[in-house]
Amino acid sequence: MPILQKFHSYSNTKLILWKIEETEQELIHLLDLPLSEKQKLENRKTPNHRLEFLASRASLCSLGISIKNLHFKENGAPYLDTQKFCSLSHTQNYSAAVVSQKQVGVDVEIYRENILKIAPKFVHKKEMFALSNENQIFLLTRLWTAKESVYKAFGTAGIHFSSQIEVHSFSMIDKKGFAMLTHLGKEYSFTLHFHSIINGQLCMAILNS
Repeated sequence: MPILQKFHSYSNTKLILWKIEETEQELIHLLDLPLSEKQKLENRKTPNHRLEFLASRASLCSLGISIKNLHFKENGAPYLDTQKFCSLSHTQNYSAAVVSQKQVGVDVEIYRENILKIAPKFVHKKEMFALSNENQIFLLTRLWTAKESVYKAFGTAGIHFSSQIEVHSFSMIDKKGFAMLTHLGKEYSFTLHFHSIINGQLCMAILNS
């Protein structure tokens, strides 16, 4: 079974982390893709990108959501015909999907050394803990997934990761964290759920009421 983790919370939030082990044809067989999704698949030229695309849809289906109910806003954010919120993510060998009654975001990333170069673009001045020891790649990857999941949950384009999103200090053994997003003079609080995978990190962010 490719499902690595299921998550359920008090807000009827359900998350699936999927390890991609299937072939493209096996994943297509699992799905009933509408024409719009078939066209998106055809636009993805590399085998890995096609697999990740299909696995993210398969993850959503495993939560009981029909792909026919999946739509995308102009900024690329997914939404459902139902009253629930959803978020999708994929990276090398993994995909994730989450559905919730609250605004929610998910991001999964594998470890890459390149994150050291781009850190100045997303690290807040109060997040120097992520640059303070030998675990920088691990901490920065977790920090990036936290910010990306917060961004997805908030659902507004143009948010600056380094100045508008502040993640409270965490360690690599923490399973839970918190973040604040500032926008137009207002502050929004998010609860973070961390999960370490073999060669990367997953984070789910839920907007607090």
